[in-house]
Amino acid sequence: MLTEWFSVQNCDSTQIGVLFENIPGVSFFVKDLNHRLVAVDKGFLPRLGVSTEKDLFGKSDFDLFPPRLAEHFRRDDRLVIESKSPKLNILELVFNNQGLPDWYLTNKYPLMDRDGGVIGIIGTVRPYGDGELKWERDDEIGRAVSYIRKNFRKDLAIADLIKVSGLNHRKLHRGFVELFGVAPMQFITRTRIEAACDDLLTTTNKLSDIAGDNGFYDQSSFTQHFRRQMGITPLKYRKQKGFI
Repeated sequence: MLTEWFSVQNCDSTQIGVLFENIPGVSFFVKDLNHRLVAVDKGFLPRLGVSTEKDLFGKSDFDLFPPRLAEHFRRDDRLVIESKSPKLNILELVFNNQGLPDWYLTNKYPLMDRDGGVIGIIGTVRPYGDGELKWERDDEIGRAVSYIRKNFRKDLAIADLIKVSGLNHRKLHRGFVELFGVAPMQFITRTRIEAACDDLLTTTNKLSDIAGDNGFYDQSSFTQHFRRQMGITPLKYRKQKGFI
């Protein structure tokens, strides 16, 4: 099926062959200019809730993922298409069926035809944490992230992360900055905000309840952090997306 699509689009299917040989734990995807998934590897199909590649046809990210994620994917796709440049090391947070966050590292590249025109996007996705690929850096940071993953909805402090990781404050801070580009508490806040975005778009819960459910002290604190990260208040975010 993928080979047929490449043939129709007048591009060389060997472009993708060299990318995915002998890369354990890495999944790949191909999208057309309408943001529809054209192909993924078989190992990625269960994550999309489909059993065969044919089930993907006609489906976009908005058909397969929560609205928050689909919006992020669409934004990054447009940047790649319009700039004709890759977007690399995108750290994406996905909540599984148990409500726990899993992190994935995504690379996206413009897919070009023989004439240099963009005909779609090709990319790779791999687990970033305790999935198929283990932590590439300190195990201590891995323990801290695992603790955050399970407890971000509770009251967390740096002292908790120091205790579970065995690192001092300086090494803990440096490890998070090197891996994620943010300090530990910023990482926790980001996780909480992403979880709150899902709640805003998929439930009718009050803002105060969403704040409490995702580890914020109160609604005021939630709104402050949300505006800082998202550039908009939680209420306006919900209204703009048509979920109120």
